Amino acid sequence: MTWLITLTNTAVHSDVYSISYNWRESQLIGNTLAHSFNTELLKLCAMGVTVIAGSGSDGAAGQKYRSSTTSSCTYDPVFPASSPYVLAVGATMGLESISKEVACQSDAGCGVTSGGGFSNLFPAFYAQRDSISGYFKNETVHPVHGYNKTGRGYPDVAIAGNNLLAVIGGKEYLVSRAAVSSVAGMITLINAARRFSGRSTVGWLNPVLYGSGGSFANDVISGNNKCTVDTCCDQGFSAVPGWDPLTGFGSIDFGKLYSLLLEAPPPTAPPSSSSYIDQGEFRWTTVCRAFGAPMGLQ
Repeated sequence: MTWLITLTNTAVHSDVYSISYNWRESQLIGNTLAHSFNTELLKLCAMGVTVIAGSGSDGAAGQKYRSSTTSSCTYDPVFPASSPYVLAVGATMGLESISKEVACQSDAGCGVTSGGGFSNLFPAFYAQRDSISGYFKNETVHPVHGYNKTGRGYPDVAIAGNNLLAVIGGKEYLVSRAAVSSVAGMITLINAARRFSGRSTVGWLNPVLYGSGGSFANDVISGNNKCTVDTCCDQGFSAVPGWDPLTGFGSIDFGKLYSLLLEAPPPTAPPSSSSYIDQGEFRWTTVCRAFGAPMGLQ
């Protein structure tokens, strides 16, 4: 909360923030903190800021159920991924081994199991209701009871998240928790291109992504999130054609996302920083505006 309040009272700040941390909705004191956090998030959205959060690393059950027995598992949504004003990101695997892209699962060789599910605190926002309805029509493996069918579904999107090469302190590591950072980089590049063309930053992306029906993504239709890092449960959801509470609309195709948000072909090569900075109208500042367009973009 301190961080968000500081941001909303700061004239110049970044246009994209990624949050790799999460907390169990069941442990948010009286729900007051989550709703107050949401209010501040909404202010940032109106200022053209995009906030991205990970959907968790322990499937639908969550970290509480590591080293538990199957009979003790339950659904435990995570926040802030469950906030409607956050772009929630899941993880996929397969591309790193030149094989079929599927949902990240700890029981299938991934370092994590991509989280996902339905919030117990926040209802599904209008733009995603048809996608959630489509999920329940497409599912063939029915999830066991215990989740909130009318809650905000998450994640919204996914990206390759297994054995990514990261350089930390000058040393190379293979990591399985970098999906959020990858998506943040994509949105930052798109924001730079929009600014260069005289447009505002993308801000709250969820309405336009759901409005597109997932046209920006490669649909992922294999996998489930029944396992935590080390325990498999009965609770969880399976990937299906279209949106699902495991990989969202699927793995982002950057070229398609770029075209959707910029309505122009993606660049064949990244422009130099000087080519941007030399433009008299280009400034790294936040444009404050209201979302008057139907899908949140102007």
